[in-house]
Amino acid sequence: MADGLERSGQAPGQRRIILDEQYTRHDGSVRLTAPAYKQKPRVEKPGMDVRRDMIGWGMRMTAVSTPLLLLAACARGPAEPVPDGYPAAYADLERAADAERGLLIWSAIDKVKAGRLIADFQAIHPNVRVTYIEMPAREINDRIMAATATGGEIPDFLWSSAMDLQIKLVNDGYAQSYRSPERDNLPDWANWKDQAWGITAEPIVMVYNRAAIADAAMPRTHTDLTKFLERSAGKPGARVATSDPVSSAVGYLYLSQDQQATHDIWRLVRAMGANDVKLFTSAENVVRAVEAGDAAIGYNIVGSFALGEVERNQQLGMILPSDYTLLMSRIAVIPAAARHPNAAKVFLDFLLSRRGQTHLVDQDMPSVRADVRSLTRLQPEGLRPRAIRVGPGLLVDQDQLTRRYFLERWRTSLAKAQQ
Repeated sequence: MADGLERSGQAPGQRRIILDEQYTRHDGSVRLTAPAYKQKPRVEKPGMDVRRDMIGWGMRMTAVSTPLLLLAACARGPAEPVPDGYPAAYADLERAADAERGLLIWSAIDKVKAGRLIADFQAIHPNVRVTYIEMPAREINDRIMAATATGGEIPDFLWSSAMDLQIKLVNDGYAQSYRSPERDNLPDWANWKDQAWGITAEPIVMVYNRAAIADAAMPRTHTDLTKFLERSAGKPGARVATSDPVSSAVGYLYLSQDQQATHDIWRLVRAMGANDVKLFTSAENVVRAVEAGDAAIGYNIVGSFALGEVERNQQLGMILPSDYTLLMSRIAVIPAAARHPNAAKVFLDFLLSRRGQTHLVDQDMPSVRADVRSLTRLQPEGLRPRAIRVGPGLLVDQDQLTRRYFLERWRTSLAKAQQ
């Protein structure tokens, strides 16, 4: 890994986007002449040293290491007025944010989905140099605790789909309070103590291989899925793929929420086990297994990702369970020890604003706001949403004894079914 990245504390496999006018390294520099939101970020393969003209942008790019470096120049323009409905004093916060000149974001949200949003924020605040590092949800949790304990680099903003882990950070004192001017535009379930903020309202869905299961035969409820698997035990075309709650933070979150929603969840787990359930650490791998025919059904997939896959591949179908549909939210937290707290607050407000939420909707992430257009396929008529509340209720399943008992029951249920 190049020296510049080693000094930044970036671990292998993480993805970094830096939005700034120029970033110079010992082995070259990158300058983009168009805003990042007008282009699709490109990931170079490990070890490549490629110099490439990118037609239409008048730009050269040098890739020299595994992590992605995407740097965008946003022209400095006249200061925008305080957003409508914000107090006049908000201009002081914006000036303080610009004076900090930096914003370090650790996020579990895909860099491509976040690219336009980040670039638009940068266009409004060109003095704020945004560094966006993508990493797994559990790693965000582990690294912020380690950095706080050892005096390491502390990010300014944490954004993760592992709702329970984010709430635990807040409960353990790792977050600071900030009352956003956008708070009254959010549902009650999307905020806790002005320290944890739900940014999206995304359904948890099932995907299926239409070559293995006809559309009319695909179960529409959790109960129907259980009965379908019980009838099909040992038969081809009834295998389920899902995130492993042992190794996947979101897998654990969704299954624990299922347990709160229905007493029959362990019957469903046993039915999955009887059909040789396939377990993965990411939704991407779950969908790949369904796509390849290694599994017929992908269970508990975040809808924003599933929708993109279904639209890309007509062999895949998607179901929003009609008995209840979990709604998850990607939670934002400003660390207590953030070095650029004012920039973090301004970025949070932008995320929660109609402008910021519209960028998320454009990336198939349904808005947490009622006044932002909906996504018909992810928010259909008749949906029975069960929102996962941003708050202390999520702490119950993070208790070590509770977690140990839950995972032991998971393992036991699978083992009994497979005997």
